[in-house]
Amino acid sequence: MPRRATRAIHNPFPAPDRAIAFPIYQTAAFAAPDSDGFAQINDYGSEAFFYTRYDNPTLRNVETKLAALEHAEAALTFASGMTAITTTLMGLLRAGDTIAASRTLYGGTVTFLRDYAPRYGIHVKLLDEADLYEVEKHVPQAKAVYFETPTNPRCDCLSIRKVVAAAKRIGALVVKDNTFASPINQNPLDLGVDLVLHSATKYLGGHSDLTAGAVMGSRERLAGLFGARKVFGGILSPNDAFLLDRSLKTLELRMQQHNRSAQALAEHFAHHPKVQAVYYPGLPSTPGHAVAAEQMTGFGGMMCIALADLQAARTLCDGLKIGMNVAHLGSAETLVSIPVLTSHSMLSADELAGAGLSAGMVRISVGLEDTDDLIADFDQALSRL
Repeated sequence: MPRRATRAIHNPFPAPDRAIAFPIYQTAAFAAPDSDGFAQINDYGSEAFFYTRYDNPTLRNVETKLAALEHAEAALTFASGMTAITTTLMGLLRAGDTIAASRTLYGGTVTFLRDYAPRYGIHVKLLDEADLYEVEKHVPQAKAVYFETPTNPRCDCLSIRKVVAAAKRIGALVVKDNTFASPINQNPLDLGVDLVLHSATKYLGGHSDLTAGAVMGSRERLAGLFGARKVFGGILSPNDAFLLDRSLKTLELRMQQHNRSAQALAEHFAHHPKVQAVYYPGLPSTPGHAVAAEQMTGFGGMMCIALADLQAARTLCDGLKIGMNVAHLGSAETLVSIPVLTSHSMLSADELAGAGLSAGMVRISVGLEDTDDLIADFDQALSRL
């Protein structure tokens, strides 16, 4: 079987007229050959298409590529990363169920678990890393375990094997957000995770011009989520599916450069007098480095640095000339943000402390610019502190 870079480039389905780029099926609905053709209308994976809220050839093409990248049987795409997260969890859980989740998650995910899931009778228990490894002692009734690694924004690395082992001891489903790593740097399904989620807006899209989400796993798991996606309606648009397909063709090359530049920048920060701490999986001084080295093939383009205070963080972010102050990540451009003002602004002071976040932290998404140019840009901005 061809390797992942090859499979990400070549279409799994024949395109009309031997087109190299798989076309955009910009249609709301498809005609049935006859009235009997509607018998498959609710079938997951049917060769027939009926309505784009259900499925669409442009989506099916890119979903097949996404599944191959994560070593999955199948994938489903959504209108955003948060739509993928909420639809997956709502599709898996019902009133009375309990989910055990890591305390260190993207702020939007925390908001859903804290403010919305309980409205539907879903019980949520947030756990520290050590407690996730012994979930049977803390939440033995959990139906699902949810976590990220590397985490947003500190890039802490949790042992996937340990989380999976703990969850399996109580028969819980394991769901993991793999956005920060990308499928190039980490494949959680190979380590026993049941479902992998991505904000495809980030590295999978890579160009800041689309919004998308994805979930990958077995066909059996995804069959139920296919029904949930139809009902909740958070389907990816055909146009964004086309753009995502375009992006996957260069994903492996892009991630190689993200990895190289982030490693160089992290090593530079580690010796900078104005930087109090550097959180990057590729640094031996970073907690979790040994775990990352075991389960990742590359350390990614994300890092977090700690400065003296919020004002120092503002000065850095506002003083960059190449890096851009944007609440986004995974782009060709280098992007910075202050988590307490952006991705985690909805967390309380206690929740921020529990996640190990301080006001002086800056999240950095290292882009594809020349590495030396990036180092010089951060140096000139840090000199203003």
